[in-house]
Amino acid sequence: MENQISIKKEFSEQRRHDLSELLKNKVSLWTDVEALSKTACVYTTGSFGRSDASIYSDLDVFVLTDVEEISGRRLLGNLQEIELLASIISANREMNLPELDADGGFLKAHRLTDYLEGLGKPDDDKNNTFTGRILLLLESQPLFGNEVYRKVKEECIHRYWIDYSDHSDTFVPAFLLNDILRFWRTLCINYESGFEINGTLDPAKRRAKNYKLKYSRLMTCFSAVIGLQVQLSKTGTVTPEQALFISDQTPIERLEMVGEAAPHCSSLVSDILYKYNVFLSEVNCSKEDLRKKMEDASFYRDSLHSARSFGDSVYMLMDKISDQQDVGSKAWRFLRYVTV
Repeated sequence: MENQISIKKEFSEQRRHDLSELLKNKVSLWTDVEALSKTACVYTTGSFGRSDASIYSDLDVFVLTDVEEISGRRLLGNLQEIELLASIISANREMNLPELDADGGFLKAHRLTDYLEGLGKPDDDKNNTFTGRILLLLESQPLFGNEVYRKVKEECIHRYWIDYSDHSDTFVPAFLLNDILRFWRTLCINYESGFEINGTLDPAKRRAKNYKLKYSRLMTCFSAVIGLQVQLSKTGTVTPEQALFISDQTPIERLEMVGEAAPHCSSLVSDILYKYNVFLSEVNCSKEDLRKKMEDASFYRDSLHSARSFGDSVYMLMDKISDQQDVGSKAWRFLRYVTV
C-alpha cells in the first residue's frame, strides 16, 4: 500500500502554498497586501489543515480581524471584508477546488475578541466562534496574515491557561481539555442530523459521514488530548509554550511525537498511523463515490469494524500512557478527567 500520509502531506503543503500566493495576488489588486496582513488573517482547517487533503478535498476557511486595543473596533473595514471574501471565493475557483461548503454560509470575518469573550459561555458557538477557535488550535494552517494568525493562537492559549501562574509546576489543562471533549461530543451529536436528499433519508451519506467522524475528526481531537497527556506525564505540568507547540503540529505529527517521547507506546502509535493510512486510501475519492461505496453492505460492515478498531487503538494508547503513572498522579488523573 502506498504511503498515503506522506503523499497527502506533500500535496496539501503544495496546494496551500499555491493558494496562499494566489490569494495574495488577488488581494494586491484592491489593497496593500502587507497592510491588510497586519489587520486580518485567513486560515484553513479540515483536510488541508490536517495536511491529509486529496484532489477531491474542498477548502474550509475562517477569516479573523484584529481589533483596536481600547475601543474594540474591527481593523478590517466592511468593504475590505467583502473584497477579502470575494478574493477567497475567486482563488478557490481558480484553483479548481469544490465550491465552498454550505454555499459560503459560514464565510464571514470574526473579531479576534469573538474567540475570547465567548469562551466558556453557553452561547459560545452561536456564531460559529467555538468551532473556529477549537479548529484553530487543533487543525489549522494560515493562508494569509500570519502575524494576526499567530497573535490569535497565542491569545486563545493564554486564555485557556488563565490559572497557570497559580499552578505553574503542576498545571493540568482541564479548561482546554473540556472544550476539546465538548467539541468532540458536539460532532458526535451533529452527526445524527442532516442526511436527507429531497426529503428522503440517505443511509449511504450517513454512513460516509460516520466513517470520517470516527477517523479524521477523532484524530484531530484526540491527537491533541494525547499530546497534552504525554507532556503532562513527562514534566508534571503543561506550559502555554508547550501547548502552542502541540497546537502547531498536525494530528499526525502529534502522534509521531508521542512515539518518540514515549518509546513504550511506539508500537501502538505505529498501529494507529497504519490504520489511518488505510483510511486515507479508502477515502481517496469524491464524496459521491464514497457514498456509493457505502451502499455496499459488505464495505459498510468492514468500515464499521475498522473504525471501531481504530478508536480502540487510540484509547489503548491513552490508557498505556496513563498506566505508567502512579494512581493519583497528574498524568493518571488526566485520563480520569477525560472519562469522568
